[in-house]
Amino acid sequence: MMIGNGMFIPRRMHRNPAFRKLNVSSIFVLFEFLYRRQVTQVPTKEGRGKEWIISNNGEIFFTYDEAKNNFGIPRSTFRRAIDQLVDLGFIDITHHGGGMMKDASKYAISERWKEYGKKGFLKNLDQKIHEAWGLRKRTGKRQQEKTDQ
Repeated sequence: MMIGNGMFIPRRMHRNPAFRKLNVSSIFVLFEFLYRRQVTQVPTKEGRGKEWIISNNGEIFFTYDEAKNNFGIPRSTFRRAIDQLVDLGFIDITHHGGGMMKDASKYAISERWKEYGKKGFLKNLDQKIHEAWGLRKRTGKRQQEKTDQ
């Protein structure tokens, strides 16, 4: 949440075991994602008080070119940071862009990190979608041959 000249970081995030696994580049990329959030205050369901929601969640852009040109982060380092943030539950990829097509990926801030280390933790959003639809991940031809033997 950006309030004035500051940025809100959820309470206890820095003490969570998932946060402690992040490398320096991943922390920087996470902070940039948190900075890019747009937050809005809305009434709570009970009608008493207000709460903050991310109004652009799922529509946050952070391209490889921006990472390289604006922050000096090499493509490979940025890719590893994104992978680590997804795996540990800090962000989700809501749209996989295609670099050759000039189609940028879109991201959402996630709170899956709160469940990190617990039995129900999902490593990424794709797992949740696959489970909801009763699908299994595809295995390559080589993997199937190995399991058949």
